[in-house]
Amino acid sequence: MVFVILTGAVQKGRIRTVRLHQIFRYHKMASTWFSLFVIGTFVLGLLTTQEHGEPLLESSHGIVGVVLVLMAIVQLVPSLLIKRRARIRAIHMVIGYTIVPVFILQTVLGLYAAWILGHSAV
Repeated sequence: MVFVILTGAVQKGRIRTVRLHQIFRYHKMASTWFSLFVIGTFVLGLLTTQEHGEPLLESSHGIVGVVLVLMAIVQLVPSLLIKRRARIRAIHMVIGYTIVPVFILQTVLGLYAAWILGHSAV
């Protein structure tokens, strides 16, 4: 996630001290893998929850997971399909920066749900 944000910031000129050749290629590759990671872990979480016989998507961790997966899909699919990226640039940037705190929140909720950070499930 950090690499995706950094390459995006370098590409847009928000970070000027770093000069990388073909930065867009690295950004696209990293963001594709990150989106696939988010989608894959969501599916794995659903399968694990279902296997344990627990209700699906009733916890705050599950609901935030759905939001995160939808954001990842909205980032991934248009980026791979639309050739003229100027149309999606603004929404891509907003969702991209919004994914960061949502992902951190999801991680914290998951640690609480797994009883690693707290002693009660969220």
